[in-house]
Amino acid sequence: MSESTTPRRVDQAQARAAFERAAAGTREVFGDFFLARLLGLEVSYPGEACEVAFDVADFMFNPQGTLHGGILATALDIAMGHLINRHAGPGTTLEMKIQYLAPVRGGRVVCRGEALRRGGTWFLRAEARDATGALVAFATSTWKLLKRPAPPGAGAP
Repeated sequence: MSESTTPRRVDQAQARAAFERAAAGTREVFGDFFLARLLGLEVSYPGEACEVAFDVADFMFNPQGTLHGGILATALDIAMGHLINRHAGPGTTLEMKIQYLAPVRGGRVVCRGEALRRGGTWFLRAEARDATGALVAFATSTWKLLKRPAPPGAGAP
């Protein structure tokens, strides 16, 4: 078999530990929710940006042995979503475009989200860099702010 068709084995102990870490959580809030715990995402807010960092694990790979584009898309989306939530409240992605520039075979990935324009509709961008600092993907997106629920007791008497 060629290298591309040689079956790859996932580190079962690592995958199991990631799932158990995710399932053990008791909160589902920004920065600490099941998917973020499963992928080992670390969220921080340097300046006006949001960074989502994680260490690549083999259970995140596609059959070619590189980081699956959907994992990268998820991290980019979270970087932008957490940014808008921090500055204006919850929002929803209306559209997102991603361009992949290079494969990621391991190491640490950092995704940085920044606002391009703020308002009722937000325009954001995020970029993903590998452990060497090389740009591996970037995304642009449009977000709509969600209406916040009225506090208990507010409204009609």
